[in-house]
Amino acid sequence: MAYDGFLAGTIARQLDKELQGAKIERVQQPEADTVILQLYAPATGQRRKLLICTSPQGARVHYTKQSYENPAEAPNFCMLLRKHLQGGRILHVTQPATERILVFHLETINEMWYSVNKQLICEIMGKHSNLILTDEASGKIIDAIKRISIDVNRYRQILPGMLYVSPPPQDRVDLWTAAENSVSDIRQIQGLSASAADEFENDIPALLRVRDDVLAGKISPAVYCDEHGRPVDVHIFPMKKLAQACGTVSFEETGDALDYFYSHRKETNRVMQKSESFAKSVASLTDKLLLKKQRLLEDIQKSDKADVYRLKGELLNANLSLAKTGDKAVTVDSYYDGQPVTIELDERFSPARNAQNYYKKYAKAKTGKKEKLIQLEECEKDIEYLNTVRDQISLASSYEEMELIRDELIREGYLRGRQAKDRRKAAAKMKPKPRRFTLPCGREIAVGRNNGENDYITFKVGGKTDYWLHTKDIHGSHVVLFMNGETPGEDEIYQAAAAAAWFSKGKDSQNVPVDYVPLRYVKKPAGAKPGMVIFTNNRTVWVDPKDPGQKENGKI
Repeated sequence: MAYDGFLAGTIARQLDKELQGAKIERVQQPEADTVILQLYAPATGQRRKLLICTSPQGARVHYTKQSYENPAEAPNFCMLLRKHLQGGRILHVTQPATERILVFHLETINEMWYSVNKQLICEIMGKHSNLILTDEASGKIIDAIKRISIDVNRYRQILPGMLYVSPPPQDRVDLWTAAENSVSDIRQIQGLSASAADEFENDIPALLRVRDDVLAGKISPAVYCDEHGRPVDVHIFPMKKLAQACGTVSFEETGDALDYFYSHRKETNRVMQKSESFAKSVASLTDKLLLKKQRLLEDIQKSDKADVYRLKGELLNANLSLAKTGDKAVTVDSYYDGQPVTIELDERFSPARNAQNYYKKYAKAKTGKKEKLIQLEECEKDIEYLNTVRDQISLASSYEEMELIRDELIREGYLRGRQAKDRRKAAAKMKPKPRRFTLPCGREIAVGRNNGENDYITFKVGGKTDYWLHTKDIHGSHVVLFMNGETPGEDEIYQAAAAAAWFSKGKDSQNVPVDYVPLRYVKKPAGAKPGMVIFTNNRTVWVDPKDPGQKENGKI
């Protein structure tokens, strides 16, 4: 399902009740397709954040409690909304029929300090989703988050100055006003997703009873998850058929359910779209380093001829009388094994000068090999580091985590990015916030989300009596098990190890080896890359990965 007309209408009615007279205090646009309105509602005396997303895979409108980072420079559409909406008030919120459209009717002040009415129209229609600001009196479009020209859509264009035209109406019955005898087939009812229609099949009376409960404020927000904990569907009434095949996570508020659904559903997560291009950049860097490694190995192989240059220089120096200027080569007997050795000469120089040239080639090759070996070691470290970064990208579950990884690569010099001043501001905003979980045994663990946070929890958060865990020979996050000076029991180690296996490249495997050791035995070598450590006195357990944040059926 996710966001159908039934759910949109439920949220529209909730917002209309709670946001009448609400003041728009702040407008954010953290991403190209997402706007956040910071609202103060006199009716409830609360400040709430309203998320409006027009992403093709996750279009929706609802309250949110999640944090979103603003870009260094506000987009043009964000600046336009701030100009027209900031300081304005919401008069009421409507939904045309059971369309996936929410209309915010607003009262704002123009440049001449006159009161004017505007409409913020949220069209939640998959890849055609849009957010449009219009002047209510004239019906003209002020601007939209996605401009649509005649080349894209001949029926209606979404461009500044044009009249707003509603999407084509559907020839179906409005769910909110439908009577029991007005429809015989559930497919004739507008605003139902396929899963909701399947839930009721052709039991129209049952659907209308649920509708009446929703209108009376009786809702049961819940997310339905498969056996792996991945969200399958979300709705505000009990989905009995889904509940039989899926686990159910219940919520008090609809916004919390939608936050959970969209942040945990990988295929609709905004992170997935960003991580694909990001992973390609890291893969490209890795390929360049692999090519550099190959060339270094070839240069090192060539430098193995250094001893040949030394031998020819020695033999030529010991047999200067056998050669003269102008000779192209001379053959002498080696005093090491008695075998004849042919020495190539530069006919422009004397034999003594040729001997010196061989010594120079020997010295250059010898020095070059040392430098190449140092470069090879650094190259291999870079490749190993980027491999850990690539795995962290695949495990990232939020936009913030992706930004932290990106900033880490900029700091380490792998990517070009913000100016130093902007990086300092970004770093101040995005302080380390490692994941924290409470295990079934009652112990708390911290899990790094990137290499920087791995170092942070290992060397700044954890104490010497706490325990450190990491998958053996498998890229993954550092995990710190807080023991408060006590010795962990077997269950505590196994539960923490299962979490370490979950946050690693081996999360889809079974019987994953995990090393554990008291933190006092974990050290960071001088000059090591972020997240790189050495440790001793470790032991290993084999566990099946388990998500420590996965909730069983219940209420959040």
